[in-house]
Amino acid sequence: MPLHHTYLSYNQHLYSHYYLCHYLPASAGRDNLSHSLLRFKKGRQPDLEGWLDCSLELFAQAPIPPGATIIRALHHHEITVSPNPSSLDLLGQQFAHHLRHHYHPQILQKTHPNQPIKLFSKPRREEALQGLYRIDTTYPLPSPPGHWLIIDDVLTSGATLRAILQALHQAYPSSTTPIDIFTMARATTTLPAHSPPLKGRHYQFGEDDMTWTLAEDPAPYYSVLQLKTRILSDAF
Repeated sequence: MPLHHTYLSYNQHLYSHYYLCHYLPASAGRDNLSHSLLRFKKGRQPDLEGWLDCSLELFAQAPIPPGATIIRALHHHEITVSPNPSSLDLLGQQFAHHLRHHYHPQILQKTHPNQPIKLFSKPRREEALQGLYRIDTTYPLPSPPGHWLIIDDVLTSGATLRAILQALHQAYPSSTTPIDIFTMARATTTLPAHSPPLKGRHYQFGEDDMTWTLAEDPAPYYSVLQLKTRILSDAF
């Protein structure tokens, strides 16, 4: 499967967004992909190894020259990266080592911790993250960035990534350095406004009547190979 490529808009500009597969938000019903990404975030196996391997394999296709400076989105409770590497830190380190980039997550900070925004509406997400991120321009980068790469696990509304783009542009207002984005998944389906969350069962979105219908429970996976096969075929 080729690497997916689309664009994220911010301030009348388009930024390349690369991702592995599509994602059904947990609020829309339970499926193996959302569950696997949750396990990745927690560092569980085989999910950690499977997502790292697939990310490295497919992102090598992206037309980004060696030497990019990689930063990651911060978790809601963080104001800077934790001393204990998270799963996203391991991803950034893998990209830096194997694709000859540079991982410097310490340069990105937040002014304060924030509430989890996954259940917020898109306007409320934008409001909650406005001005939250900042760039530490005193951080001693070994050389000026020739390319920025922002990584995160899932793109839903794009509010977090736009907040990081805002911080980069505020810190370097005259810079023309390219900025690209990588996430492991992209949420492409949202529930209608005021629709209650669907919990505990697996649902699918009907192509003809555009309504949610109960689907068969997804088959489990038991190994890294099975998980990677599903990620690479986008077949959850």
